Amino acid sequence: MPADRTPPPAWRTAETYRPLLGADAAVWAWEFGRRGMAPGAGERADGDRGGEVPDLCFAGTGPEGDPIPAVIWRWQADPSVPVFSVSPSAAGDRDALDLLGSGLAILVVRTSDGGQHVVVSDGPRRLRFAVAEGDVLAGPVRCRYLLPPHSVGVGSLASLRLLVALRDTGRLPSTGGRSPPKAKRWAQILQAHDARAHGASQRDIAMLLFGAGRVRDDWAGRSDYMRMRVQRLLRAAEGLVAGGYRALCGLRPARGDKPEVVEIWRSAAWRGGGLCLLVLGGSFLGTSAGGADWLHGLCQLW
Repeated sequence: MPADRTPPPAWRTAETYRPLLGADAAVWAWEFGRRGMAPGAGERADGDRGGEVPDLCFAGTGPEGDPIPAVIWRWQADPSVPVFSVSPSAAGDRDALDLLGSGLAILVVRTSDGGQHVVVSDGPRRLRFAVAEGDVLAGPVRCRYLLPPHSVGVGSLASLRLLVALRDTGRLPSTGGRSPPKAKRWAQILQAHDARAHGASQRDIAMLLFGAGRVRDDWAGRSDYMRMRVQRLLRAAEGLVAGGYRALCGLRPARGDKPEVVEIWRSAAWRGGGLCLLVLGGSFLGTSAGGADWLHGLCQLW
């Protein structure tokens, strides 16, 4: 590939995208959505992105040893997230949920409207849910499921089953895997988009995805299948980055003003030391995972 059109090494290898194959649809939606905020898509003179990913609440590194980022969309926009009100319960209550006593990797993001967005990680499995009323970190709590708004439907039953299993066993069941069936195709679309954004030609992209040997044999052959396949990937990327990412996990526009993130809490199993990269409303920020839970300084992840 010509040097002036070759993507940086990070985008040149499929290994960059391989960890995402284990991510859930919420993470994939963020990966495509944030690329719409990239330089060249409304970038300001100060280098900051010229907008925010709509309805994003939080994005940052996952628990220690897990390469999958933690992504939280506002529960008002994400029908896959069950929403509860919680109230304190006595210790030993078999019907109570005790996150603090589970020993699992847990992230809780509190917003200015009093809500809490929760991510529970148990090995390769994750659970996301929201608390509209009460404090899930107050100790054992009783949970009351809140019905979704009228005409929205119920997309959170799978997560609800995971939460019940967590309460009853202290673990997430093995059926709580994250990888969607289209993950491999999404990885190809993402790599094709990133390569194109860094100046790669369609032939360059074909070499990235299919190998130099196949491109040498088939690119100028009788069939135009390889060129057409690359073009389909690029068209898909354009649609996803431009807003189609919302369909990946069923995001809908949230009503009302977007609340601010006011506190981020991580369990000891989540932290593990080191530097966490956070994203609040599309801006990247850094904070020490082993220190205070407040945010410090801007940093770049691209």
